[in-house]
Amino acid sequence: MKRVFIVNPMAGNGKSIAIMKEIEKILEGEDYQVYYTNNRYEATMFAHMFKDSSQPIIIYSVGGDGTLLEVVNGISDSHNILGIIPTGTGNDFVKSINNDDIVTYTNLCKMNDNYFINIASIGIDALIAKAQNESRDSLIPKSLRYKVSILNTLLNYEPQQIEAYINHQAIKQSITLLAICNGQYYGGGFRIAPHAQINDDKFDIYLADELKTGQILKLLFKLVKGTHEQSPYVHVLQSNRVIIKSPIFLTCNLDGEIFYCKKMDFHMDDHKIPIYTANDKIKKLCKSKGLYK
Repeated sequence: MKRVFIVNPMAGNGKSIAIMKEIEKILEGEDYQVYYTNNRYEATMFAHMFKDSSQPIIIYSVGGDGTLLEVVNGISDSHNILGIIPTGTGNDFVKSINNDDIVTYTNLCKMNDNYFINIASIGIDALIAKAQNESRDSLIPKSLRYKVSILNTLLNYEPQQIEAYINHQAIKQSITLLAICNGQYYGGGFRIAPHAQINDDKFDIYLADELKTGQILKLLFKLVKGTHEQSPYVHVLQSNRVIIKSPIFLTCNLDGEIFYCKKMDFHMDDHKIPIYTANDKIKKLCKSKGLYK
């Protein structure tokens, strides 16, 4: 089967380039192509070039969750197979895959017309992600950017009023966060949805009530420890569709991409994405380099 590698050379401080050199050695003489991205959305463009292939192709995302999201958008209307070589800093989605079959599947999720496969959120966690994205060009060391983003967001955060429709029920209240989960992890390893399954056609939904700053800090500590489901302020739901309305534009985080909307319709697409998960020579190489835990 043909393989295409779409590589973000900036991911992992050169980790993508190093692993590709090793992969090309073990694939010598086989049918494969490599494309390196230089700008946003190039990964989508490269993946989309193969949408009309007569035979399925394994199209690998070699980078972090941002590269993965772009590749997913590029293969969403094809029968091609997604491969994941996680060389970014967070690599959250791949943590939800526990399968050494040849191929497994993930739900393909949408917010309005935008695809995602891991987690969408609004509220304080989306604003933290926005602040972290904006800090990329700052002089703040990479190791401190997430902590600084949390601190700045906490100091300026105001609860957000939403009207949500979940399982045909209307929920109107101020919230601290609302996470709509296909995968289990986000934010670089926070396991917000420990029971989520990526192919069950349902979102695991976590809604936190309006909280004061001190309560938000306690909730974040519970999230780190994995005890947030025990909080009386956190409500856990399941649904295959969530509609959010707001009188003002809300910040929405889709797998690291930031959107601004007054109305958001989260739902499952009819099409599932096949993921190549076989324990072949490429995966064994990546495991030896510590890319799969």
